[in-house]
Amino acid sequence: MSLRSEEFERARRETVRYHEELYAAAELGDAGTWLAQPHPLLFDALELLPADRPLVAYDLGAGIGRHTIPMLRLLPPGSQVYAVDLLPSALDQLEQQVPAGTTTALHTRAVDLVDFELTAPADLVFAFSAIEHLPSAAAVRTLLQRIAAALNPGGVVALGIIADRFEIRGDGTRRPALLESELSIEAARELLGETFADLTVEQLHLRPADVREERDGESYTLAATLLTFLATA
Repeated sequence: MSLRSEEFERARRETVRYHEELYAAAELGDAGTWLAQPHPLLFDALELLPADRPLVAYDLGAGIGRHTIPMLRLLPPGSQVYAVDLLPSALDQLEQQVPAGTTTALHTRAVDLVDFELTAPADLVFAFSAIEHLPSAAAVRTLLQRIAAALNPGGVVALGIIADRFEIRGDGTRRPALLESELSIEAARELLGETFADLTVEQLHLRPADVREERDGESYTLAATLLTFLATA
């Protein structure tokens, strides 16, 4: 797929619309939304990090801070967190929720991940439901290579990738999902194995995932497979 094809641009507009509307209507911790709580993958990753020195962490696709806020609370004093998202409005909301008295510094970057360069050696790179919004497998490979190159010795990479996605209408019929990437679980696993071959894999799990959504007044189910990947350098 072309990086800026008409199909990609239509899917990107839908992604922006969906997230802007969600963040305007819901807050962190709201029951019944995926903002209700952090994914357990984050806590699995934090357990692998040293607790006796300041750390550098990245949250790619941070949104309004579902995982960034716990990082700020739980990383050792003096740490730094880089929160990266496409939407400046989401990062504005995130900045307003920084816990009072936190000793971890927050740096926000409003940028498309396809253009993002990690600017500091990383102890943790976390990305949940972000990789699949890149426009192609080649773009995913490039980002994963940048992550691998940025990891400190002993650094941790934790990824949640939602792939093999399709939509189920109210009448039970299926259609392709309106999302940027057609990344499959098989392709995701191949890219992870290729890019992180020198890392120790701590976790690689697959499970079905589905969520009720609405677009243009129509309610449907977005069904997919969630891949969680955790590895140490």
